[in-house]
Amino acid sequence: MHLTIEDALAVYPLSEGKLAAGKKGISRTISSINLMDAPDVINWMKEGELLLTTAYAIRDSPEEFVNLLQKLNERGASGLGIKLGRYWAEIPEIALLEADRLGLPLIELPFQFTFSEQITALYQSEFQRDTRRLNELLETQKKLVDFAMQADEYTNYFQCITSILGIPLAIVTSDGQTLYNMTRCSEMELLSDWPWNQDNRFYKSANNLLYRVPLLKNGKSYGYLLIQTENLMEAHEMEGIFHQAAVILSYHLEVIQNQEAAAAGSRLGTAMERYLKGNASLKTVLEFAEALGSTFWSTPYVCMVSSTRADAWDHESQRRKLREIQNKLQDHPKTSSLESHHFYVMNRIYSLFPLLDEEAKDRRKYENSVRLYADLMHSWDHGTRTCFISKVRTGMEEFIDGFRECGEAERISTELGLSEPIVMFADLEFIYLFKHIPQEVMFRYCSYLFRPLLDKEEEYTSEMMHTLEAYFANNGQVNETARELFIHRNTVLYRLEKISGLLNLDLKNTDHLLLLKMGLMFRHLMSPERPI
Repeated sequence: MHLTIEDALAVYPLSEGKLAAGKKGISRTISSINLMDAPDVINWMKEGELLLTTAYAIRDSPEEFVNLLQKLNERGASGLGIKLGRYWAEIPEIALLEADRLGLPLIELPFQFTFSEQITALYQSEFQRDTRRLNELLETQKKLVDFAMQADEYTNYFQCITSILGIPLAIVTSDGQTLYNMTRCSEMELLSDWPWNQDNRFYKSANNLLYRVPLLKNGKSYGYLLIQTENLMEAHEMEGIFHQAAVILSYHLEVIQNQEAAAAGSRLGTAMERYLKGNASLKTVLEFAEALGSTFWSTPYVCMVSSTRADAWDHESQRRKLREIQNKLQDHPKTSSLESHHFYVMNRIYSLFPLLDEEAKDRRKYENSVRLYADLMHSWDHGTRTCFISKVRTGMEEFIDGFRECGEAERISTELGLSEPIVMFADLEFIYLFKHIPQEVMFRYCSYLFRPLLDKEEEYTSEMMHTLEAYFANNGQVNETARELFIHRNTVLYRLEKISGLLNLDLKNTDHLLLLKMGLMFRHLMSPERPI
């Protein structure tokens, strides 16, 4: 039972009685009802119980009556109902004064009704109240579901949910910014104990009782829903409704954040294009990059440029494509909690993907993560041909370098005729470093290094060079080299031994391997007019 004394006095036939004393306690909540038929009943009284009595056990002593009132108050009883007419004609003045002092409601029960009639009426009233309250909660829940299904990007979510709940509320972002506040608390009062834990709790702020619910989606925090309540009992009844509203608001805040990120990315993409064309300064580009948020720039990340078959798309198609990418990343279990940014530069999708610190420090983990991103882009868009990926970058100022690395990876892979779906700049970094070496220098180096092999017959030379290139391409793995060339591994070993002898180089010596690696790179970098 959750009726207050004031509620109970409005229920017939208890309404035929009257509150004799203890008016200050009429808001006490009745949890159950007990009957007094013995003086020691106080030993079994529980908090919130309403005690009904004929005063038989205390009929001879007003002092015992006062003592009973004091013990009831100590036990946290909700009140005492006494039926006059059988043993007492009226309540002693000393008892009335003590009930007023304690703020313990003292009720004169109507004589013509039995205890059972009055108790039954109270429980029926409670049942009717619970049924009515349940119907109200179900109706509120239905309104929230209907709202979630019908709301669009132009809907004022905060005002609508406030109207549906019929309770003042506030919305605070995960960084402590108040987006909406209809409570009696000022912004300073709301955030008096900031930062908050991500848990559900009741708390007081500026003498106002608030219920706080974190706004979470896919493990990511978007802020907090704060509900001001006057009645703790009713607030507990509505906890499920509050959490349903929090789910709707989490989705809405996620959409807002994505829209803001998309708008910031679009502006950054435009600034990047203008910068590359010489129409904007680097400072301007960095100002737009800062709008993406300082949180992202504080973590390691990689840049990725996705080359597509479409030469030019209209702006609406581009926005739709970027929204699709963002939504799919949020739905994927391995990327849902990570913040990434995507925009267009020169009709290329330019993406910024975060890395965990342990991934950024481990080349193998870093490659696995970026390959996951690239594989996802390929699986979602069959028009994507190649993804070019930068080295690990940190800080806002380095993302321009990351973009340049992606561009260099694309240029080098085109020059070398690579057709891989994923090209990492780190794999082509040597070629990038050597691109400024004059052709004549590279030609002389290759001529000197490979001369003993080049002096052989053309077919033999071609076969040996092809084997050497496959050996390096497979990171010195003989079995993988043999598989690629469709020959036995012993044939690979035989050819490598011949090459080592002709060139007078030891393939187990790292210095000699570096000389060969440089020579093979130079061969690819030289123009077709000067073949080696």
